[in-house]
Amino acid sequence: ICKRRESSKAGAAPPAWMRPVTAPLRALLIALFFSCAAGWTQPLVSANRLALVSGGRRCGSLRGGGMAAPQMKDAGGVQFFTNKMCPFAQKAWVALEEKNVAFELVEIGLYGSGGKPSWFLEMNPKGLVPVLKHGEKVVVESNDILKYVDKYLGEAGSLQGGSPEVDAWMALLSKVQSEGKAVMCGGGSSKSLPATLAAFESKVGGTFLMGEDFSLADAAAAPMFQRVMSEKARFGLVQESHPRIFAWWAAVSARPSFAKTVVSNYWWWW
Repeated sequence: ICKRRESSKAGAAPPAWMRPVTAPLRALLIALFFSCAAGWTQPLVSANRLALVSGGRRCGSLRGGGMAAPQMKDAGGVQFFTNKMCPFAQKAWVALEEKNVAFELVEIGLYGSGGKPSWFLEMNPKGLVPVLKHGEKVVVESNDILKYVDKYLGEAGSLQGGSPEVDAWMALLSKVQSEGKAVMCGGGSSKSLPATLAAFESKVGGTFLMGEDFSLADAAAAPMFQRVMSEKARFGLVQESHPRIFAWWAAVSARPSFAKTVVSNYWWWW
């Protein structure tokens, strides 16, 4: 974006706008830069044990292959490695919040010159988020984490993770995901998307997807529809023909467990 300005002649004197930057001033600017950079890398811890290890101002980056892995204070505790802009990681985060699990959140920068730390790649050689660590147990893949959280953390099964209906919703969400990508990236519309959204509409079971209780299906769908509803016209979603989807979205978007995970800048699912 910022193109370097070159002098038209080798050895030419710098332009007038550069001359006031004297050596002492340059040294001061460099010192200020590194002072700020050092401040960005300090961990931030909040009441729900959020530990953001950040190498950048916006989404954070754990850089340098030699950096030591964050140490868990509680040997049987839970660490959640994520990037807040990722919808796949967000759905696992929603489940943790919904079940009131005490956990440490460690944000991983997925891009940048420093790369991912070696200790993270040892946990997940694919280098993808999310990753859940519970004591010595490491779980990767977002849907597997959802089911692990429901089975082993908090009240077992309270989000209906063992229900075949959850699996059916996951399959339907996978269709919305692939067909939605065709709409957003293909510059046109997926012919099958209207039928898939109609199936979604007819399947909504109540206030939430599986009835009156929040489930893993809601945790999985909410981050996806955060993005879909921001482009509902392109997806062909209108309240008159999709009243259940709109009512469900109003309920799930107001859910505190979901609201805690929403960030202003986010990625889609590709």
